[in-house]
Amino acid sequence: MRVLALGSTELKLLWRNRSVMVMAIAFPLGLGGYMAYQGTSFGGGGWGVVVTLQIMLVLLMTVYITITTTLTARRQDLFLKRLRSGELTDLGILAGTVGPVLALGFAQSLVLTVIAMAAGAPIPENPLLFAVGVLVGLALFAAAGMASTVFTKTPENAQITTLPIFMVAAGAAASSFLADSQTVHWISVALPGGGIAELLRTGWLGTTWDGRAVGFADQLVAAGPAVGASAVWAAVAVYAALRWFRWEPRA
Repeated sequence: MRVLALGSTELKLLWRNRSVMVMAIAFPLGLGGYMAYQGTSFGGGGWGVVVTLQIMLVLLMTVYITITTTLTARRQDLFLKRLRSGELTDLGILAGTVGPVLALGFAQSLVLTVIAMAAGAPIPENPLLFAVGVLVGLALFAAAGMASTVFTKTPENAQITTLPIFMVAAGAAASSFLADSQTVHWISVALPGGGIAELLRTGWLGTTWDGRAVGFADQLVAAGPAVGASAVWAAVAVYAALRWFRWEPRA
């Protein structure tokens, strides 16, 4: 109940913050809706590319950057320090603070998926694999956001400290379905974000990276490296967050 109460309060604070409203809600939904409106002409790819870019936009903007900024701001105003003097555990505090952002990211992913299908996209060929991509992506970038606070002194600095992971993830996602060789493709999948994009694209289209249609079982086998790479990066981010996360402002 205490975690839910903290999460409810955090959601209200996010809703009242205009900059968060724009960056975490208006921008991802607006650009994602524009992608769906452009349809298969966006980026010269098919619906698999469009939907993958929509979800990656939510994971990076709504989840990753928002969590980094929010936790840094709560640490900066000593809110996290005061919470630790109460009855909530450390994990409870983090769950109550990060939970609303994850719920927002999941809801936006669902909304953009519905918008894409309303605009003409077919239903996913492998909904299970697509859902795994969304959920693993939420976990990965939530942990990455917590880990990024280690290097972020103020909320304003988050615009800079989140840029490396943002660029790597966005580039890996684009390369995962634009690669013209198997070597480049698997390098992209091995990078943070590339595996998530591979899961989303494979789940939506039901094809391998080179466009070959395969059965349900073969889709799961083909997605194995993407799941493994994403799980490893998520584990690294979780370890870094739990090992070096700061509860008070740095001197």
